Amino acid sequence: MARTVLVIGTLDTKARELVYLRNRIEAEGLKALLLDVSCKHEQSEFPTEVSCRTVAREIGKDLREIAQLDKISALKLMTDAGMKIVRRMVAGEKFQGVIGLGGANGAEMACSLMRILPVGFPKIMVTCVASGNVRPYVGTKDIMMVNSIGDISLNRITKRIINNAACAIANMAKAEPLEEEEIRPQICISTFGVTLPCVERAKSLLEEKGFEVIELHASGTGGMALEELVRSGEISGVLDITTSELVDELIGGMYSAGPHRIEAAGSMGIPQVISVGALDFANFGAKDTVPEKYQDRNFYFYTPSITLMRTSVEENRILGKLIAEKANRSIGRAAIIIPQKGFSALDRSGGPKMTTINGSVSGDWHDARTNSALIDSIKGHLDTSRVKWVEVDAHINDPEFAEIAVDLLSKMMKD
Repeated sequence: MARTVLVIGTLDTKARELVYLRNRIEAEGLKALLLDVSCKHEQSEFPTEVSCRTVAREIGKDLREIAQLDKISALKLMTDAGMKIVRRMVAGEKFQGVIGLGGANGAEMACSLMRILPVGFPKIMVTCVASGNVRPYVGTKDIMMVNSIGDISLNRITKRIINNAACAIANMAKAEPLEEEEIRPQICISTFGVTLPCVERAKSLLEEKGFEVIELHASGTGGMALEELVRSGEISGVLDITTSELVDELIGGMYSAGPHRIEAAGSMGIPQVISVGALDFANFGAKDTVPEKYQDRNFYFYTPSITLMRTSVEENRILGKLIAEKANRSIGRAAIIIPQKGFSALDRSGGPKMTTINGSVSGDWHDARTNSALIDSIKGHLDTSRVKWVEVDAHINDPEFAEIAVDLLSKMMKD
């Protein structure tokens, strides 16, 4: 039986382009199913396997009723309805790959449907918004974004791009599943450049013990992906070395992972070891992106486009309480491990200096008083009858710290 690709778009505005995409997929020897998520009440001259009227009926609506709504309300209803259809179709193995085509609205709807599909399932979005910030569209999933260069229309430039995307999704859908290797318990580790020596040592030790390791970068989406992977049931343990996204969520930095970071493992009963990697700073973009209310704080200019702001005593007290409360809710084995000599590559005695926003040296980045505020707050709010507390007389990037953290997690998983 020929492999099938689901094509998602809006025939009310992109009919010719979607039909061209479908034809290019079929030219590759695959079957294409067109799912129309149009919000306007218009009859397309082109046939579709799942019409917009069918989509609307999925949630008990008439398309004419939806067409009278404001754009945002209409998009939400059609997206919700489309999700129900896609879930049913993928459960029935009706398609082996999915591709979307559209502008900002089309990408919003198509990517929403793609995000409900599992990691590894072929997904491509062709859109003019692919050259900008695609985090709202991609989220934590492996959606491949293809920049259409111009608006979605047919000309010799966009035809090449659409054809490339069609060939890509066709070959992805035709690919045979990888042969299953020996299934090993999989561990998530959170990482950042300033905690990389710790993560690399921990990963090496875990692999020696027979675990499979996936590293998640603490860039916001990485933390969200970690939580989602844990909830998917594929993860056996979590070594949460780098919890810095909590700082950005607290003060409005650019790498927030949302309010539910460090919650999935606890609620799923999965063994977790939590540390304080990179909790010594918040992340902003270039210097001119630092909010006015933080202009009198201390900074480290990591790159021209990344500005780190040193956390304060009061912020660390809040973060400590938050971490402890999240750990206390764990229904499985949990531990918190503290590196007493510093939380990041910057945070080491004799290490880098911090500066004012104008670049004047304002002191040592490493600040034992500020770090103690975090440590004391965690310990003061932690239920040690439920969560193991471990302090290590080492820096987070010292090999000793990684070795103790790995040994701790390994024993918890064995028990």
